This record gives sequence, C-alpha cells and structure tokens, in this order.
Amino acid sequence: MLPPFIRARLFAFCVAAALVAGTAVAQQRDYSLTEGTSEVLSTTYKAAIEAKNYDAALVVINAQLAKLTDLTSFDAAVLYQSKAQTLLQKSQFSESIEPLERALMLSDAKTPNFFDERVTQEFVYFLSQLVFQEASSIKDPVAAAASYDKAERYVVRWLKNTKKQNPEVMLFYGSLLYNRATQDSENPDLGAIKKALTLVDDALRMSTHPKDHLYVLKLVCLQHMNRNTEAIELLELLVQQKPETRNYWQQLAALYLGEGQDIRAILSFERAQANGFMKSPKDNFNLVGIHFNIGQYQRAADLLEMGLADGSIDNEEKNWELLAYSYQQLNRDFKAIDTLKRATKIFPDSGQLEYLIAQNYYTMEKMADALPHLEAAVRKGGGNRPHQTYLFLAFVAYDLKKFDLALQAAERAIATEEGKAEGERMRDSILDIIRERDAKLQKS
Repeated sequence: MLPPFIRARLFAFCVAAALVAGTAVAQQRDYSLTEGTSEVLSTTYKAAIEAKNYDAALVVINAQLAKLTDLTSFDAAVLYQSKAQTLLQKSQFSESIEPLERALMLSDAKTPNFFDERVTQEFVYFLSQLVFQEASSIKDPVAAAASYDKAERYVVRWLKNTKKQNPEVMLFYGSLLYNRATQDSENPDLGAIKKALTLVDDALRMSTHPKDHLYVLKLVCLQHMNRNTEAIELLELLVQQKPETRNYWQQLAALYLGEGQDIRAILSFERAQANGFMKSPKDNFNLVGIHFNIGQYQRAADLLEMGLADGSIDNEEKNWELLAYSYQQLNRDFKAIDTLKRATKIFPDSGQLEYLIAQNYYTMEKMADALPHLEAAVRKGGGNRPHQTYLFLAFVAYDLKKFDLALQAAERAIATEEGKAEGERMRDSILDIIRERDAKLQKS
C-alpha cells in the first residue's frame, strides 16, 4: 500500500518520467538516448514493466547501467530515473531515493539540463515527499533531522521555481515543518510550528474547499502553542461542518475540559452523543465524572444508575463506589448504604465494599450496624488497606465494649507494617481496660 501523499503523486511522476526523452527533443536540447539504451528501454524493460515483473525490470536497468562508459550521460540520467520509477512500483520508497537523486543531480550538472523545468519540478517535489517519508520512520534523531533538512531543501527549491503556489504543497511543507519540530515531544520547536501554522493559514486562504488535513494540522499547531481558545473555535467550526467525525467531538470535549470549561465539555459530550458518538462505557463514565467534579451529584448519580443498569457504563466495583459516594454527597446516607449492599451481591468477595458500608454507618453514629460489616470486611481480606480495616474494627469494637474482639483486631493491625504503631497504642489501651475488667471480676 502506497502512503497517501505518495500515491496521489505517483501517476503524475510516472507520466513525467515516461516523457523525459521526448521532452529533451521538444525543448531543442541536444540530448538523446544511445541506440543501445533506447532499444533496452523500449523492448526488454518495457515488456518486464508491462508484465509487472519489476525484479526483471531492475535487472535490465542495472545491466544497461553497467555497460555505460559515461555515468554522467543522458543515458545514465534516464536509466537512474527508470530505476527509481521501478523501485516505486515495488513500494521500495527509501531505495528509490538514491537513483532519483542521481538522475536529478546529473540533469542539474548540464546546461541546458537533461530534463525540462516541468519534469524537474516533478522530480524535486517527489523527492521531498520520499525523503520526508523516510525521515518520519528514522529512530535516530540526528539522522532524522538530516533527512528532514534534505526534504525541506527540496520543497523550498520547488517553491522557488514554481510560478503559482498551491494549497497541497503548503500543506505538505507545513506537515514537514511540524513533524520536524515535534521530534522531541518534550521540547518542540515552537518557531518551526509557528512557521507551519503560517503556511497552513496561507493554504486555507487559497482553498475554496479546504482539505480536512489542513484543519487538523492547524489544530495541532495551535495546541502546541497553547492557543487553545483558537483551537476550540476551530473545532466548533469543524463539528458544524462535519458532525460525523468522531475525533473532532473528542478533541473539542477534551479542550473544554483542559480549559476548565466543564459545562461546555458536558454539552460537547451530549452533542456528540446526539450524533451517535462518544457512547462507549468509558465516555459515559467520563461524563459522569465531569458532573461529579462540578458538584452535580444528582445528575452523576442518575447517569450512573442508568448506565450500570443498561450496561452503558462498565459494571465495575469502583463505579458502584462512586455511585454510593454521589448519594453521600446528597446526604442520602441510607441510599448510599443500599447501593453498596447491592454491589456486594455482584462482588461478594469484596472486603472494600463491606468496609465502606461500615464507614457509612459509623458516619451516622450507628456503631452496632457498622460492626458486622467490619467483621465481614476482615473475613474478605480487609479491603484496599487491611490495616485501616483492622484499626477501624478495633475502634468500633472498643466503643461497643467488645474488648476481646477489639484486641484481636489490634493484633491484626500490629502484624502489618502500616498499622503496627497505631495498633500497639490501641492494644495497650485495650489491655488496660481488660485488666481493669478482670480485676473487678476477681473482686466480685
């Protein structure tokens, strides 16, 4: 599969290449192929190309190059160009660069050039694309930077020698600058990004119907420069023009969130969902989160209840916990407890849910109701932080004068690294009470 920007130009390149020899004559250049090279290109090479046997075509080209006594000749230039074209047909893009550069270099060295201005411009622009494609795949930053430099030299040459600018080249040049500027994502070259943005704006002014890629490039440039207000305005335009594009809605909501415009973010979610997008369980949960974070607990709870019931939000323990917490924020403590109890039926091995139920009862000063859930939490592993569960159980049991149970819980806390110090203090206090109790029993 050809990369899109190369595929779009390949036909024009091949047509220009096929006309090279004829063009030289038409422009009254004193260049023509030798009889041997002309015969090879019009017979064995042509037959191999028509049969799409590109390996055989390369063998023919290389064999003819080996026969040349002058590798600076017109024959050499045309053969190198034909080799590049054949490699492109094989999708060997990186390998095609060297022979195409050789063909161009040989032409440039002659006065008049081997190839006319139109063909030369095709070669120059195509080389800029090929080298850019190669640069974007190079891992070594130094080598990649050198390739980006070379690609830029080619496109600058093209721009210098063209009589009319066009949006396609501006988009390509802007993309090149942006990719080069963001090689180091931690330290982007803002000057180059600004230049890329200028090129994009020029291309947009030239375009009656601008391509999406222009808008996308402008968007990322604006974001890198922290011009998020402009980025939001651009995205609002894009979602109006193309409401069927999922990414625009996602980016718009994300930008509103990043700018602290939570209500607008919520509206963006709802508008996207009305257009059939951002309906995944993750998206639905994120919408709940935004409502929760701005204190719209009732709306958050309603969305969670509905989502957990119909499966549009993942049936995960943490989501049930958030639902219970939403009810807590609404001072609906019994509703919060009921929610957690419903969750224990779905997650019967969760010590954390039992711990949270106990916490809710404790907040309501219902120690006796909290106790069995703390004991259940211990049986189920202690929840997310077992030492806290043990200490909490020790405290509640102590308050209910269940000192033996409190002592057992304190000993469990001591056995953990995090609960050792507090557990020892609680154990000492409990032991004092137990000694007092036992002493009274002995006296009686």
